[in-house]
Amino acid sequence: MSKAKMNDLIDNEKFEHYFQALYDLESLSIIGYEALLRTKLYKNPEILFEQASQTDRFFDLELRSIRKALQAFNELVCRSTDEKKLLINVFPSNLIQEKFITYLDQYMADKKFRPDQVIIEINESDVMNNVIPLLHNVSVLKEKGFLIAIDDVGKGVSSLQAIVELQPDFVKMDRYFAHQLASSNRKQEMVRSIVTYCLNTETEFVLEGIEILEDLEMAKSIGVSIVQGFLLAEPKPLDTIKCFEKKMANDF
Repeated sequence: MSKAKMNDLIDNEKFEHYFQALYDLESLSIIGYEALLRTKLYKNPEILFEQASQTDRFFDLELRSIRKALQAFNELVCRSTDEKKLLINVFPSNLIQEKFITYLDQYMADKKFRPDQVIIEINESDVMNNVIPLLHNVSVLKEKGFLIAIDDVGKGVSSLQAIVELQPDFVKMDRYFAHQLASSNRKQEMVRSIVTYCLNTETEFVLEGIEILEDLEMAKSIGVSIVQGFLLAEPKPLDTIKCFEKKMANDF
């Protein structure tokens, strides 16, 4: 994509968010939604962020995405009967920016939900390249009440170090470990080991990428408490989620 088209996408915010539910396995209730950026200009949003990261607009794109996701969630909480959480993805290179927390505070100023309903989801891929400034901003965010998650744990080489250093509230294990979990003893042992760590450190564990019933049942049997995946819910546009939440509120 040309620089002009990239600027047009960002300046005119030619993107929206789809929302994918996270489920508590014990009650099979929705605990929150992850906001996932979508645009007609890119079939794969990861390519958009990869290209944006090579320009001087990367931080701006992420800020606009966060603001828009928070605005959308503000509409959802008005229709919900309980206090669901919103997961927003933030790249470490943007989270360490000096103005990040200032902007986040501004975006939260008029919202109908609290910071402890917002989970800042950090991709672990380049966490350890920025660990010192990241530790500072994560500490400030926690003091303000925001929750922290490490995403894609197990995908990169620095996953375990990131968990120890950042002490997140949530650990999200990469979808690789959910795929054919029921038929892989090694994956089961790996997942079980992280689940045990999370239990011992009072950290919530989330397994991403659950797509078949057998893997869901195995995840539950080895102690997984929160799951995310197409088996239970695909990412849906805001209006669809709003209708669902309204129906749930009426049924309640």
